Amino acid sequence: MNSDINGNGCPLTNSPHYDFNTSSVVLPGFNATAGPGVPLFLSSKSCQLSFVVNIPPGFKFRINTVGYRGRYQLDNKVIANQKFLYFFQGQIAEATARSSISGPVSGKDYSNFESFSIPLFSPCGASTVLNLASSIGIDNRANKQGGGYISIDSLKIGHGQMYAFDWAKC
Repeated sequence: MNSDINGNGCPLTNSPHYDFNTSSVVLPGFNATAGPGVPLFLSSKSCQLSFVVNIPPGFKFRINTVGYRGRYQLDNKVIANQKFLYFFQGQIAEATARSSISGPVSGKDYSNFESFSIPLFSPCGASTVLNLASSIGIDNRANKQGGGYISIDSLKIGHGQMYAFDWAKC
């Protein structure tokens, strides 16, 4: 499977680890932080993974849900935002899932599942490029003296796992 990676949340020195037996992607160093004295550019990060997918003749698929795990800490009125989207190269539409967490939260591990906004199917029975984009951010505008961080350690792709595929006949 050919793949590519791009974004300020997935630098080349911390390339993701792919395990195609479990369809997981480990993203070391994918974190955002904000607070007094922290440069603004550290408050949001993004990472896009692109995969060439060979779809069997007579079939198409979509991603139903996304799941992720990581860690966060948020002061009072500080918000962590997460956004995931996917699209197929050459299509205009994209499916989006998002969530927000509000502080105060004193250091917590988490795992979460989100549903995508629309049922976006792949082309029928053809090779295509699947793009998975993740972004995270910390917003401390409501508490300029407060801070926080969020990290995403891994995403999983697979039926019944953390990215849940739905297959259909064309």
